[in-house]
Amino acid sequence: MLSPVGILTRYLEKAMAQARYDLVGPGRFVAELPELGLKVEAEHLEAARKGLQEALEAWLLDALRAGITPPGLEGEDPLRARFFSLAGEMWRLVQEGSQAADAGGRASGRMAEGQKAKEPPRPAPAKASLEDWLKGLGIQVVKKPQEDEEKEKVLTRLALFLGDRYASLDKLYERLKQSLSTKRQFELSLSEATQEEIANSTQFCTMLKQYALLTSYHYKSEDRRIRAKASTEGWVQNFLTGGWLERYVAEKLRKFLRSKNLPHEVAMGYQVVLPNGEAMELDVLLRVGERVYWFEAKTGDFQAHIAKYGGLKKVLGLSAKESFLVLLGMDKARAKELSALHGLTVVNQANFLDIFQEVLESNAA
Repeated sequence: MLSPVGILTRYLEKAMAQARYDLVGPGRFVAELPELGLKVEAEHLEAARKGLQEALEAWLLDALRAGITPPGLEGEDPLRARFFSLAGEMWRLVQEGSQAADAGGRASGRMAEGQKAKEPPRPAPAKASLEDWLKGLGIQVVKKPQEDEEKEKVLTRLALFLGDRYASLDKLYERLKQSLSTKRQFELSLSEATQEEIANSTQFCTMLKQYALLTSYHYKSEDRRIRAKASTEGWVQNFLTGGWLERYVAEKLRKFLRSKNLPHEVAMGYQVVLPNGEAMELDVLLRVGERVYWFEAKTGDFQAHIAKYGGLKKVLGLSAKESFLVLLGMDKARAKELSALHGLTVVNQANFLDIFQEVLESNAA
């Protein structure tokens, strides 16, 4: 039976490829298959697509139950004809069995009047990947990051160290980032720093020097002063100026969802082309069950980008609670105000996971 079942799978895929999608108003998306008379309206584009696929599956089952060959599956193929013949016979037997059960129930008085026979449960459609989800929105993925596995491990380790200890590394990071633009050695005095700040700063610099992200590093314990110079390689510059934060966000999300045993998919750094032809990079996309969440991460000025993110949220068909802007060191009170003004969930590196968990729990309720 695998071959005929494959026929139905290909039929569903081909039919959905012909679907039409329209934005008919604020928060109103329509998905339809005019040839079959199927039309679904929903708040989000992805919800409309999924609703249309479910309607198509129900329509196909009804056609098989009625012994009708769906349009596009006609032909003289003996295997195909035999499959539809068996499908019709199966539904006939189910119907006869339910009628017999109804008659017996009425005779014994054990079945409530008007009770209907239950249909076999319909298998849940396979969850689309994030790339498929983007494709369904008319967004083309033109490039996905390809990193060496060992390099990935090192960069992730550095990102987690910096992100988890940022409160005691903020002064070092700001000096390091400033020096990246000048490509010169920088100095940082730790004479008034706490022991925790000194320990974390010297350890982080040692790690960066160990992996050649710093070309030079020296700590003079007598006057508690760091002298260091960052590598001028492009990938090092990209990582230290902001790439580490999106990596930190992605890894913290992975660890959290694994700890909860929640099936998920995380995509980082997709370069895409929007339906209007505009090229963009999506920092972190996350799928948990049927829901998609989007995270952008900024280590510096965000003012010139926040309006663009508000527009992109609409293209992705996501709500404010599904669209996160992670701003390094952002004050919580100001983050709340920015969220209200721009229709995004603005958070910082220290609290984004807690707020995401609250959103996840509210969606599951």
